[in-house]
Amino acid sequence: MVSIVGAGGKTSTLFWLARECIRIGQRVIISTTTQMYLPEENIPVLLCHSPETLPDAAFSAPCVACFAGWNAEKGKVLGFAPPQIDALAKRNIADVLLIEADGAHGFPLKAPALHEPCIADSSDFVIAVMGGEAMAQPVGPQNVHRWPLFSAITGLQAGDLLGAEALQRFINHSQGMFKQAPPQAKRIWLINKSSHIENLTDVLPELLSSAGLDAIWLGSVKEFPPIAHVLQRDECAVTDKNLLR
Repeated sequence: MVSIVGAGGKTSTLFWLARECIRIGQRVIISTTTQMYLPEENIPVLLCHSPETLPDAAFSAPCVACFAGWNAEKGKVLGFAPPQIDALAKRNIADVLLIEADGAHGFPLKAPALHEPCIADSSDFVIAVMGGEAMAQPVGPQNVHRWPLFSAITGLQAGDLLGAEALQRFINHSQGMFKQAPPQAKRIWLINKSSHIENLTDVLPELLSSAGLDAIWLGSVKEFPPIAHVLQRDECAVTDKNLLR
């Protein structure tokens, strides 16, 4: 199970991962514990109250998206509670579950509120997405969702540049980037639109080790290749073929 949190490209990341998993022959279930937009790809969509009770045949397609309902006003589908996602995972009817577990209202960066994120306990990976356009730039309520919370965690004031020290505080803080990540889950920081961060790439290896991360991914998930570089705790950069190995 891969739970995706943060801001600046979660949904695009989810569907890129879905395509990659399908390409290598894996069966995929897509869902959310919050709200998200419907898949633009040709993916069957199921709406139900209890996904853990559906027959196996309902998930026979290579990739199925399953949601609790439809919010016509927002144009989004509604998700399930984390325990329902855990129960679905226990059935082992897919190779990969991709779960969008957070919302950010289109901002490149966010701090989680008290009720966020909604991560299922059985998650094997938590991918925290951040828009690279915010790095080394002035931050404030104009580009950070829930700015007062982010400011309290990082110590930054509106207009301060987002640098390595503040990022380390945000990653390490119990209420920060990986809030509520299960202890067994590998932690991956995905910096989307990473072409904006040339002046910070030299500090990423230090952040990788000091912030307790398993990997840092750099790329732009709507481009090709979606991930240009990977830093892993136990080895040098690898290609995107090994991202979830």
